Amino acid sequence: MRLSLVRVILLMAVFQLLLVVTGNGQSMVVEKVTLGLQDESLETAIKRIEEQSALRFFYRSEDISPLVHLDLKQDTRTIAQTLDALLQNTHLSFRQVDGHILLERKEQREISGRVVDSTNRKPIANASVFFNNTTIGTITDGNGIFKLKVARAGKYEIVVSMMGYATYQKALFADGHNLDLRDIKVAPHIITLSEVKIKIDPRRDRDYRWFKDEFLGNSNFADKCRIVNPEILDLNYNKKTKVLRASSPDLLEVENDALGYKLSYLLTHFYSNKNDGRVSFKGLVLFEPLTGDPTQQQKWQKNRMKAYKGSSMHFLRSLLENQLDEEGFKVLVLKKKAIPNYPNHYFDSLGVTPLHVNDLVKLSDKKDIYALSFKSQLYVMYTKLHDYKDNLENMPFGAQPGYAKTTVTFIAPYTFFDNNGIIINPESIVFDGYWSESRVAELLPSDYEPGAN
Repeated sequence: MRLSLVRVILLMAVFQLLLVVTGNGQSMVVEKVTLGLQDESLETAIKRIEEQSALRFFYRSEDISPLVHLDLKQDTRTIAQTLDALLQNTHLSFRQVDGHILLERKEQREISGRVVDSTNRKPIANASVFFNNTTIGTITDGNGIFKLKVARAGKYEIVVSMMGYATYQKALFADGHNLDLRDIKVAPHIITLSEVKIKIDPRRDRDYRWFKDEFLGNSNFADKCRIVNPEILDLNYNKKTKVLRASSPDLLEVENDALGYKLSYLLTHFYSNKNDGRVSFKGLVLFEPLTGDPTQQQKWQKNRMKAYKGSSMHFLRSLLENQLDEEGFKVLVLKKKAIPNYPNHYFDSLGVTPLHVNDLVKLSDKKDIYALSFKSQLYVMYTKLHDYKDNLENMPFGAQPGYAKTTVTFIAPYTFFDNNGIIINPESIVFDGYWSESRVAELLPSDYEPGAN
């Protein structure tokens, strides 16, 4: 059978992706070591890791010599998790190259530029400039100039937001060099008559409560969230369809005292349907860590880990690392079986064989962007809280163990996500269950790393 050259190239590209995602060689995200430290040095930790692994470290002595008073609770972790814990709040980063782990100084890259009015080229002061879904942001000075520092190379989406101007968005790649974006031109936002609110909306208080419940959620974390400036919200309720839509012309400020973040959220889409219960929203967001005493910081770290474990971010990262089983995820096909003698009536049952990364992840045509897809519904369980081992075939939902369970329904052929586990087109997918209950109160920045501050 002949294959065209284009088809062969596509097949090779997919095969290469699967090699990256599913490789079973020695890897620091797979291999585990048992380690504990009490006021000991990083050099001691490295020697103990090497005694338990074939991976070898490369570093400069002057880089690790200052790290001599380290404490680490005795436990079994992957090498990557161990290094995450050891190197948090230090000047060092780590990465694997073949059979070696390189310890390097964190090289901060500077992204700079100037924000100007597109009509008169005058600089704009006090504009918010940030990388979407991260903790990296600043405001422009009196000359419209900004500088952002990034600790690692990667793809970012820079956002410029200023009241009275259209929002600017652009994807960029930060490598090992500083980057000067020159002048960023933003266009003035012209207010139309339809945007001018003349009458007071008698439904606003009711609609705002509805919005807040769906946007923040109803968890214990949501109880510790506060929207600082709700007056900037545009709320639009359609009585006929029973749909509430919302957006914000400027940054909506949310203080999350459960996770220790202040969120500046530019809401571009919010949809809530009373008839079918569907809710979706998306926007551009900057996370600013709150300041607090050591007790508060410890509480925030614990809550962030709780929000992360079992989340869709955790799941998608585990997919790319081929670590579903190790991280506690089980993915099954959710089947619909016809009920005999009852046309158009079905009952749900679960497939026996867990799905793997090859069944779910495909390569996209954009760098560091992946596609999640499946021909039918998925049933995702996070099993870290239980040790249930029995057969799940045809088990009724009510009799299943108390896992964190999510039903995944694909509205579009592909749901795209990046290597940080952030979904790019949330309108393409519907979650029912555990993930659907997670809202802004559980939202973490894309640069969040478990164990880091």
